[in-house]
Amino acid sequence: MLTRTIIAAALVAGGIAATPAAAHATATYTPEQVCGKGFHRVKDGHRAMKTRKGTVYGHVYLMYSKRSGKNCVAAIKTRWAGERTVTGARLVVKGGGRSEDVQRYRYYAETGHVDGSWKCVTYEGWTRDPDNKITAWGGRTSWGNCQG
Repeated sequence: MLTRTIIAAALVAGGIAATPAAAHATATYTPEQVCGKGFHRVKDGHRAMKTRKGTVYGHVYLMYSKRSGKNCVAAIKTRWAGERTVTGARLVVKGGGRSEDVQRYRYYAETGHVDGSWKCVTYEGWTRDPDNKITAWGGRTSWGNCQG
């Protein structure tokens, strides 16, 4: 028991929590971190990912880089963050590209960078509970953000 206490104290001193709750600690990601340098949130580019009952499991963001003319979608979990659950992000550019990323992620899904300068887009993000029974969805299915 003494050895465990000494190790725990050393971890805490080093900035690492050694409690069981630390196993469920969540990292906070911003859509700017997920999509990368030069990407900024766009007008009408944020939706909560909600279940049918209205419970929020995360947020989805449409991002744009003026420098590159590319779009990016980040679906960031707030519920079950740190635990691998099905999480996805989708971006569709009118008359152009499409990107989708769906896997069992711990924190977020991201579409990658898709050319969309002066083109309308739709975007969405979703995540599921650990039992893969309840889905929370957010996004915009109508064309928007057409002004570059």
